[in-house]
Amino acid sequence: MHQRGATVTVHDPHAVPTALRRHPELDYAEALDNSVQGAQLIVLATEWPHFREADPKALAPLVADPVLVDLRNLIDADAWRMAGWTVRQLGRPAQE
Repeated sequence: MHQRGATVTVHDPHAVPTALRRHPELDYAEALDNSVQGAQLIVLATEWPHFREADPKALAPLVADPVLVDLRNLIDADAWRMAGWTVRQLGRPAQE
């Protein structure tokens, strides 16, 4: 979806077919690595283990800016920070 210069790409290991029917205006990626390609910001808004198990070191070179907003407090923020990511988690103090 393009609004104010932004492109939103959605990835969910289980919900893409349903989401695509409800929101065909968004871009979808079947694989996590494809969904983050060139991203300036990643928003994690679901609790699938698929995301908790993601390798922050492997994903970092794929993004334009390694910034993750974790709305579910799902990931190990320290591990992501050690891999070079800026991490923000809902309801938790910001750390650099």
